[in-house]
Amino acid sequence: MAKLKVENGALAYTGSWTVQHTANASLHSRHDSDGTEAANASASWSGYIRGVDIYATKGNSFGKASVFVDDVLHGEIDLYNASAQHGVLVYSITDLAAGFHTISIRKNGTKNPSSTACYIDIDYLTPDFVHPGTGDISSIICIGDSITFGANVTPRPDSLYGRRLQQMLTIPVSIHGLSGAPVHIITQTLEAVVAPRKPDLFLWLAGMNNANPRADLERGFDKIRELVPNARIIGSTIQYNTYYSNDQNMVKVNEVKAACLNKGVRCADLYTATAGNAYINEPEGTVHPNADGQCLIANLFYNEIVKLLRNE
Repeated sequence: MAKLKVENGALAYTGSWTVQHTANASLHSRHDSDGTEAANASASWSGYIRGVDIYATKGNSFGKASVFVDDVLHGEIDLYNASAQHGVLVYSITDLAAGFHTISIRKNGTKNPSSTACYIDIDYLTPDFVHPGTGDISSIICIGDSITFGANVTPRPDSLYGRRLQQMLTIPVSIHGLSGAPVHIITQTLEAVVAPRKPDLFLWLAGMNNANPRADLERGFDKIRELVPNARIIGSTIQYNTYYSNDQNMVKVNEVKAACLNKGVRCADLYTATAGNAYINEPEGTVHPNADGQCLIANLFYNEIVKLLRNE
């Protein structure tokens, strides 16, 4: 079907990892383990796929990692190279039965004799996506403000997170972004514009235009359930930005999380995945994520959709 990028920020990590913000990585971000001989770092990602390519940095201080598919050892990666190489295809899996799989990359704590340390890193994946094969979700609507609309995105609409999700899932996705709108204004559009489509799933990226979004967002969730009782909802926090202060951003983020928790709505934590990454908003440089940032938004929503489909 489609090979599409999954950024390192969308993987789940355990153990000793550090986020590196560097122009030599996709989205100017990668995850590096420590350089010790301890097998103390692993990363995983799950989705409906039939294969996946793994991209990383290689260098003279990098070691080896094992690749597991569904907890079964598939092979080993040696990330050593005498000189630095960035964004390198280091491992490819093409022999999977189409369906749900979990890919894990685990530090071995071993290395090439010429390497000076045992670092491993992950830049990004390109899974070969397949349809989830379930009838639970047959249509999706993305609602939100100018981020959902795609201000600062070139080219649009193809690079919008909704369009990327449509490619990843092979499920129709409709996009309704209203630039500059606070949550209560978006809620006012639901009855006339959005609800008549009777989607199975609403994705709501909320809070950028609200100092305190919680109460309005909870009312918005209630309105969706009133209008489309059988639909499910996934919310999302805003991404990192420099337009607001750190304190202002954290209020927005925490209130969205609280609204989702109070109303039993899944929440994609976009802010944590992008914290400190100024590249995602270039060239505007303040609020709106670029096409690469939209890719990460799609990745994070995809993770939550997979959990929803599997009742996790």
